[in-house]
Amino acid sequence: MHSLVPQSLVSLLYLLPVVSYGQISDDFNDGFDEQSWQNLNPLKDFVDWAYFVNDSTYRMISGASPDPDALGQARIGAMRKDANYSAFRVGVDLAPFDPAIEQDVGVLARITSAGLGTTSGYAATIDTDESRIYIARIDLEQPTVLGEADSPLDPEKNYQLVFHGYEGRFLAEVFDVTNLTTPLFFAEGEDDTYQSGPAGLFGAAGQPDGNINFAFYNYESDDRPDVDQDGMPDPIEATFFGNLDQPGDADFDGDGRDNAQEIEDGTDPTAKDSSVKVISVDVSGDRLSLQFRTLVGRNYQLETSGDLTNWVVDTEAEFEEEEDGIAKFLTSRGIGRKFVRVVEP
Repeated sequence: MHSLVPQSLVSLLYLLPVVSYGQISDDFNDGFDEQSWQNLNPLKDFVDWAYFVNDSTYRMISGASPDPDALGQARIGAMRKDANYSAFRVGVDLAPFDPAIEQDVGVLARITSAGLGTTSGYAATIDTDESRIYIARIDLEQPTVLGEADSPLDPEKNYQLVFHGYEGRFLAEVFDVTNLTTPLFFAEGEDDTYQSGPAGLFGAAGQPDGNINFAFYNYESDDRPDVDQDGMPDPIEATFFGNLDQPGDADFDGDGRDNAQEIEDGTDPTAKDSSVKVISVDVSGDRLSLQFRTLVGRNYQLETSGDLTNWVVDTEAEFEEEEDGIAKFLTSRGIGRKFVRVVEP
């Protein structure tokens, strides 16, 4: 379990990792960011290929493999260079596709040793012609299916694929972009071979002599997976409860708010008296602003932690009262993942 100040003194525990190198968003509106994306193109010396951004979509194209027996089928992708994940949630929107092209497109995670015959990690892909979604372990570019499900798609519509991983559990979900609350289809899998690595995008031909042409938009990734689909980020759920067994719609501490809502609000789902609520968090440039509700006659200080166990007072944080019952702390956002909480000293 976690170590906190005495519960009677806790006014608020804001749990979201408000600053994390692992929180990434790219809508491709500004073109291709070569500083952040690295081509994953094992057949680059053998086929015609292209990467380009057009109308805010990131498109990848590859010609057919010249020697499928020796080189494998056509495949192409890209991975983010700026974050490694153990726990991960990677989401991307799939642009309308050509149903005549047999291909598997999707997301990679925990990538290791990327290259021809060496890429390993995990993948969540949609087989566009067979209408199935797969979770696979990739060993030296060879897939082993861990989970699968039917996933019939309309090639003229837009869909979002979200891949979650926490410890040895995985979840892949497909959403209609007009409803990102309830997945249309999902698959689950388990494996513990690869522990961490970057994430990325990928596509492979469905036939040995096939070509590929696909596009994505609105890429997002972070370290807040929800493999059990209970509305609580798994790392935070496990920190409070020791496992992922608590339902999100249960009320562990009996304070009238369910567990998932408390975590979303930034309060402790195991303590009734953690009821002071965060109003807003703003990260702009190198500054973090955390606005919260206050009680009359109380004093507050900001503490930070990288692991929800060891907390340090942020002596540089500036306290500002804005109006009755509302105040905020201003501080440097720092480097890496950071949790913050407000306590009474």
